[in-house]
Amino acid sequence: MIKIIGFYIKYKKVIYEIIFCFILCGIIGWIYETLYVLIMSGMITDRGILFISHINGFPIVWGLPFILMYGVGGALLIWCFKPLAKKPVILFITCVVSMTVFEYLTSYFYELIWGQILWDYSNNFMNLQGRICLGTSIMWGVLGILSVKVFGPGFHKIYAKIKHEKIMHITLLVLVAYIIVCYALRPVFFENIVDHLQDS
Repeated sequence: MIKIIGFYIKYKKVIYEIIFCFILCGIIGWIYETLYVLIMSGMITDRGILFISHINGFPIVWGLPFILMYGVGGALLIWCFKPLAKKPVILFITCVVSMTVFEYLTSYFYELIWGQILWDYSNNFMNLQGRICLGTSIMWGVLGILSVKVFGPGFHKIYAKIKHEKIMHITLLVLVAYIIVCYALRPVFFENIVDHLQDS
């Protein structure tokens, strides 16, 4: 316990900056995917943990415009691959391989634990079990370069300008807790509550 506290005190600023990147990447990922689907299909869909449910026909929006995959993936890309910033080719290949494996394992274990399919690339070129495909793997490489070269330094500058650190730290922790709660509940659970309210 003492070692954990010591580690926290020593790396406190870095820990919160990683959480800051995690939140921002998750939000940016939600915006990207929502716009992509809107352009491709002309529809706005529930993505990540932002849900639209109905009680007696009245829409209720809950959750956050946040996608966990992008939050975790973005934070990993920014903080794990910093040393490769000056080697773009190696950075690209490393991000393609490592993040494709990460995406596959995320899909597999989420389906195993929660019984839900987060995404399905079955119709995409060169896919593996619908969990990963060539297009998204290449996109991970591009996102890796953007994350390390552009997003990471940009997020660092924004974070460095925050004056009220304690308020920001509390806000970040509350957001992380809420994200965990939203992912734990998922819309299936919420819909059961809605159905119960409608029947009562």
